[in-house]
Amino acid sequence: MAFTIDWLVGGAALQIRGQGTTELVNDVYFSGCESVGAAVNVQMGKQTIQHIKNGDVREVPFNFDVRCTGLKSGAKVPVKVYFEGSSQADGMLKLSRLGQAGVATGVGISLVNDKGAKLPFDITRSIALDWNRDAADGSIYRFSGSAKYAPTGGEIKPGKGDATMSFVLNYN
Repeated sequence: MAFTIDWLVGGAALQIRGQGTTELVNDVYFSGCESVGAAVNVQMGKQTIQHIKNGDVREVPFNFDVRCTGLKSGAKVPVKVYFEGSSQADGMLKLSRLGQAGVATGVGISLVNDKGAKLPFDITRSIALDWNRDAADGSIYRFSGSAKYAPTGGEIKPGKGDATMSFVLNYN
C-alpha cells in the first residue's frame, strides 16, 4: 500500500509519502459448542418426610458434557451455563404439577454444582464449564452437580417429586 498526503498551510506546502503492508488475520476463537449425549435423567429415589425435614436425604450426583470445537487443548471456554425451569430461587426447583393430586407438597429439589454453589436460574449469574478432556472432534467441558429433596416451607405431604429443568449455553 502506498499513500501520499499533501498539506498546505499558509504559503508553505508539505508532501508526505508512505509505503507499507497490512496483514489481515482471521483467527476464529472457537467454532461453537453443543451438548454431548442424551438428556440427563436424575433418579432421586424415595425419601422419608422425616429425612427431608432433617436434611438427611442423599445427594444424587449428575453431570453433562459440552463439546466445543476450534479451541486449543485445555483453553478456558468463553461459554457458561445457566438453567431454566420452574424455580422459586437459584438452587431450588419446584416440583412438576404442583397442587395436583398425588404430587408431594412442601418439597422442592435443591441443586448445587460440584463446588457447592446454587445453580443459577438467570443468565446474569451463568457459571463457567470445566475443561474435562480433548476428543478427536473438539474439547469436552463438563458440568457436575448434585440434587436432593429439600423442604420449601409449609407442611410436607408425600407424593410424586418429579421436576424438569433445561440448561442453556451462554456465549458471551
